Amino acid sequence: MKKIVLLSFLAQSLLFANVFAPEYYKNQIEILRTLDIESSFIGDPVFVEAKNELKKLHSKTLVVSAENNYEFIPVLRQIIDEQDLPKEFLYLAIVESGLKTHSTSRTKAIGVWQFMENTAKSLDLRVDPYIDERKDVFKSTLAATNYLKSLKAEFGKWYLAILAYNCGSGKLHQAIKEAGSDDLSILLDADKQYIPLETRVFIRKILTLAFLANNEDFVFEQNLAFANYSLSHEFSKVRVPQSVSLKDLAKLADLDFAEFKRYNPHFRYDFTPPNGEVFVYLPLNKSESFKQKLDTTKLAKVDTTIPKTQIYIVKSGDSLYSIAKKYKISVASIRAYNKIKKNHLSIKQKLVIPIPKQEYNYAKTQNKTTTKLVSR
Repeated sequence: MKKIVLLSFLAQSLLFANVFAPEYYKNQIEILRTLDIESSFIGDPVFVEAKNELKKLHSKTLVVSAENNYEFIPVLRQIIDEQDLPKEFLYLAIVESGLKTHSTSRTKAIGVWQFMENTAKSLDLRVDPYIDERKDVFKSTLAATNYLKSLKAEFGKWYLAILAYNCGSGKLHQAIKEAGSDDLSILLDADKQYIPLETRVFIRKILTLAFLANNEDFVFEQNLAFANYSLSHEFSKVRVPQSVSLKDLAKLADLDFAEFKRYNPHFRYDFTPPNGEVFVYLPLNKSESFKQKLDTTKLAKVDTTIPKTQIYIVKSGDSLYSIAKKYKISVASIRAYNKIKKNHLSIKQKLVIPIPKQEYNYAKTQNKTTTKLVSR
């Protein structure tokens, strides 16, 4: 019920509040100063025109983010605050991904903070066949704050750190050199195109959402039901054994498996990896009971062999049933691997097909035999 009230109030706030009215001018100036932007930028003609358009296009982003990821917002806020970053960096994450842990860009950037694999690894996030910590809200947010602080140290200003986060340090250094200035209005010049269009829009979106969220009528700041989520959605990090079923852990935590996976999206499969330290995140009100019931000697070890897969390109006349029959697997398996909900397939659509274990073992045996014959 609280969530329904929250969203209803949020929608009304966005529909009826004039968030760019003069009475909010002071808040907007403060946001600019916090991000090291000259207060004169508030009157930049391009920004004035763009922010009203961006408000129309992207205000719903805040509604959807609050609706679908409300329990993670206090986590992000807390880490951002503890790491001494401006609170406006929450809106960078919202612009990047809508706070969706499984968000994937066309360039294969993944997670709430949209890290590429190499960048994630450089920030000590684990990305391997078993775990992808880019989807770990807690660790990826800490990594993002550290990365943004390093960019701030490199460029000296928070707004430059935001630009570099999107377009890269090298491109921003080149842009500043070509412009002969690091002034934001100059760097955003549409005619000179010192930085890519995507980056110019990126920072304008962040500022627009920050202005929206700092409206005194806006639910992020004033709605007490939303503020209470910071108390009711605290999490505990608990170490768990290697090579055990996530479903077994969910049962011990007294959580629906889908909810357990929602809090722990960094696991690629439904089991913990056979190597390294392994942790799960649980709501604080479930963690103590879980720890008491967790008996590593009684938890069954599971097969952690990673299923082999191949790519199938859909042809005319194909259906999920015909493809499943061809490969001797279930339609459910194809749906699960490809996150398919409907029956419709498109010509030339690529499907990930899991290879049944017995088929894989047979192929592996055949390959071994062939290798021995050739080696002789």
